[in-house]
Amino acid sequence: MAKRLHLAEHDPAWPTRFLAESARIRAACPLTLRSIQHVGSTAVPGLPAKPIIDMLAFVPAFQDGEAFIEPLRSLGYDYGGQAGIPGRRYFDMANPVPGELDLFHLHLYPEGHPDAARLLAFRDHLRNSPSSRDAYAAAKRELIRQHPGDILLYTGGKTAAIRPIYRAMAGRPEPRVQVAPHDPAWPSAFEEAASALRQALGDGILGAEHIGSTAVPGLPAKPVIDIMLVVEDFDAARPLVRRIEELGYWYCGENGIPRRHYFIREDESGDVTHHLHVLEDTSLEARKHRLFRDRLRASPADRDAYGELKLRLAAAHGQDRAAYQEGKTALIERILRDAGWQGEVPSAERRPR
Repeated sequence: MAKRLHLAEHDPAWPTRFLAESARIRAACPLTLRSIQHVGSTAVPGLPAKPIIDMLAFVPAFQDGEAFIEPLRSLGYDYGGQAGIPGRRYFDMANPVPGELDLFHLHLYPEGHPDAARLLAFRDHLRNSPSSRDAYAAAKRELIRQHPGDILLYTGGKTAAIRPIYRAMAGRPEPRVQVAPHDPAWPSAFEEAASALRQALGDGILGAEHIGSTAVPGLPAKPVIDIMLVVEDFDAARPLVRRIEELGYWYCGENGIPRRHYFIREDESGDVTHHLHVLEDTSLEARKHRLFRDRLRASPADRDAYGELKLRLAAAHGQDRAAYQEGKTALIERILRDAGWQGEVPSAERRPR
């Protein structure tokens, strides 16, 4: 039975539930347990949340966590292995009420693990920044409205709201829109990433294509490689999400385009290096990406007009990505129509990246 995805307003009883459950865990588990912290949205006063208590526990080293599996099972937890995050051991306790969300999630990490430090820093930032907390709450409510009952798209969609908060925590402003001259190394960068994806996903995908401006020789572009993975069916591709995440991509849900699985990949400084679009092979969005790319490859005049416009917009709106994108709309639509596109270009899908 599918679980009922919903948000609850902050409940002052959540910290009490954490304290009671953490005491049970301490009593049952080995002495190598260093500490247990309340994390996630239920740990932030004033923040709506799925009513699941998330706990972060520490042991000296990863191998020490092996001794916790059976004691936690005796308390009613299921063990989920590392669940996509190397170095973590993940446990959850199901709700006895059919269709309801889990009661508890426990994330067991070795001391010093960077993902554990990130969870604590995020919690503390939200506790101390009402503006970040409220922006995150608004994003969560909108995602619940868009994706009622779909925990994968809801969870993935939160990434778009979380990333600016992480940047603020690190004291890094959102980067300017920077359009660079075409780099002959971009096709090789695509092929390196695509090869790893093909190897990891096998027959789960029909193919990988280089799209966007970095796929067009001679066209200035933001130095971000756009990859399109084509699949037969959007829903059948859901199991691919975890495997793609294991290659270092962040899953962002649909990110504004229905029936698209969207991912980003960052470098060590937190700058985006790759966009990954998982689309149905016969979808309008896949067709538009191909049509736009192929038209620019075949028409130097359209390529140059688009490149010149991008440079002007980046100079005028480098700090305003929405204005930069909107400024390209009319020319993109004209190029698509000249290439044979029929009908209206929906606003949510009109902007090849």
